[in-house]
Amino acid sequence: MQGNVIERPFKGHTDEINSVAFSNGKYIASGSRDRTVRLWDIQRLAVGQPFLGHGSTVTAVTFSPDGQYIVSGSRDRTVRL
Repeated sequence: MQGNVIERPFKGHTDEINSVAFSNGKYIASGSRDRTVRLWDIQRLAVGQPFLGHGSTVTAVTFSPDGQYIVSGSRDRTVRL
């Protein structure tokens, strides 16, 4: 399957990205092997500093149903809000 690139890439993580989530048509959260979660607006700008705290690869990210929170899971066997 092939597709067309419609925008430039988001850049900021220092290792592979394992999970992404889209919220409210305005934000994207990404979780990486670099042990961080990043929040982006759809204009490709990082929102604040990366979220730190996991001791290992972040394997999953999602937004709460109201879009107010990001939940992440890691290989360190923790879930963070």
